[in-house]
Amino acid sequence: MQKHQLDMWLHGHHKESYQPPKVYVIGCSDVTEYLLAVEYKHKLEPVKKGGEPLHFGSLDQVKEELVRLGIEKAYLRLHNAYDEFGSTPSQPYCDIELSLTTH
Repeated sequence: MQKHQLDMWLHGHHKESYQPPKVYVIGCSDVTEYLLAVEYKHKLEPVKKGGEPLHFGSLDQVKEELVRLGIEKAYLRLHNAYDEFGSTPSQPYCDIELSLTTH
């Protein structure tokens, strides 16, 4: 999903039953960058600008962008690449709600 599409989705005209999209910040235990994604039709779609996924070097940068977009709630999805081939079945990620409040 292009960033401008997400912006229109968030700020367009909505019915009373409108639910804001679930936004995820994707991180991995062996990667130093974060990606932004939105849940659309039960799948995660990366947020892109000019055809390339948005990359952020820190959680603070991601939070600043989310606040600029007007997003009130987002989740940090952390993937553990080291458990991918573990012997016991486990969920390959965990979701943590991010605090986006500004003071």
